[in-house]
Amino acid sequence: MQNDVSMSARHMVRRALKGALATLDAETGAPYASMVILATDVSGAPLTLISTLARHTRNLTASSAASILIDTSNALGDAESGGRISLMGKLVPTSDVNARTRFLARHVSAAGYADFADFGFYRFEIASAHFIESFGRIVPLPASALGAPNSDLAAFAKAEPKLVTELQRHWPFVTGFDSEGVDVLANHQSIRLPFAGAATTPDEAKTAAANCLADYQPTPSA
Repeated sequence: MQNDVSMSARHMVRRALKGALATLDAETGAPYASMVILATDVSGAPLTLISTLARHTRNLTASSAASILIDTSNALGDAESGGRISLMGKLVPTSDVNARTRFLARHVSAAGYADFADFGFYRFEIASAHFIESFGRIVPLPASALGAPNSDLAAFAKAEPKLVTELQRHWPFVTGFDSEGVDVLANHQSIRLPFAGAATTPDEAKTAAANCLADYQPTPSA
């Protein structure tokens, strides 16, 4: 059961295009919440791109302590029936090339300002999580439950860009994959296609992704 919950939590984080970021106000010490756009790196850690001019970035300069709320209720009439996860930890700058590549694949328009002098990529270092899959199903999770299982992260980071490009020749809406699933962005919708089992190598993951994509048809936009 715990493995199923952990997998659901990981897929929820992987699907997220945005979240509510809570930081500690640099002047008052009070909580400050803001919206940020999100992607994930190969390990499953959330990534964002923020400006030094933003209040939340100034807060992070004083203290990297932060929390991110990811909410999937969207337009549900009963919001409490939707899933959500609160991540606790630290949000720190990253210069990792793979982080940049994965983020811009999810948020193409961000390429227009990603190289501005006041913008930088940040990676969320998860310490723990509070996962609510539905009303009454509430599970605390350690950081280890949110990481990509059964994979050599360095090998995935190195191989993924080339393999994603190969997949995009047939499925241009693919934005990335990892050991557990492939990420799709079609008609402004973020879709996660999970594998039947965790892959141990990038080539295995690419094959599993191709199998999932062969049966996938993007939902037409309204």
